[in-house]
Amino acid sequence: MALDVEKINEANIKLESQLVKDRDDWKTKIKDLIVKSKNYNDLAECQVMMLSYRQILLDKVSEFKSTIYKRNAAWDKYWKELYRNYSLNYDIKLTNGEKNAFIKADLAPLKTQINLIESHVDYYDQCIRTLDNMAFAIRNRIQLEDNM
Repeated sequence: MALDVEKINEANIKLESQLVKDRDDWKTKIKDLIVKSKNYNDLAECQVMMLSYRQILLDKVSEFKSTIYKRNAAWDKYWKELYRNYSLNYDIKLTNGEKNAFIKADLAPLKTQINLIESHVDYYDQCIRTLDNMAFAIRNRIQLEDNM
């Protein structure tokens, strides 16, 4: 199966816009939760939402990591095919370094896709960390209010 670079480039453009929208959505959700946590009467709702958001993010991280594993498998498959092609079917004899450079260039769109997804997983991890810190802040705020 040949690598369809055009199709992957189109998918990358679509993926990038979806990931930007998703980051904006999560940024808004977390900011709203932070604003809401300033009011003591809303802390219970904040705890519930925070835990819900955390679970949603964990599920999304799992889905994206699964996608990364699949893309890496495709990368390996295409790398093998291209290496064989450059070794046996190319008009001139290439060194290993040249073959690797050509293959990297050929697989750049797929690598871009993997990098986009990995970057988004990192973003989700940071959101989860923020929510975890928020949980401690809410707990401490409740303890402070109870002690007053």
